Amino acid sequence: MENFSIRGFDPVLESIAKDALRGPAQANGASFGELLKGAVEAVNHLQHESGRLEDSVARGEDVAIHEAIIAGEKAGLSFRLMMTMRNKLLEAYQEVLRMQV
Repeated sequence: MENFSIRGFDPVLESIAKDALRGPAQANGASFGELLKGAVEAVNHLQHESGRLEDSVARGEDVAIHEAIIAGEKAGLSFRLMMTMRNKLLEAYQEVLRMQV
């Protein structure tokens, strides 16, 4: 898994992904909840930045349209990734609940 490339993403998401690949014992002492909170905050930041750039383009300010489009795609992709991770976590939780002891 060391060949996994995450360059080009938001630095916060990149840090979270590297910590996740290292495993829980080496994740800079961050708990699972802290990692999730950081990921949600990073996605939220990308959403706000995308909205700000889109508003600037709509107002006719000096903002390159391609930057707004790229920011929107990055925000959308990170949101879909977060939702996919949430769904997988819920499925795993429900599977654990179905286990018989």
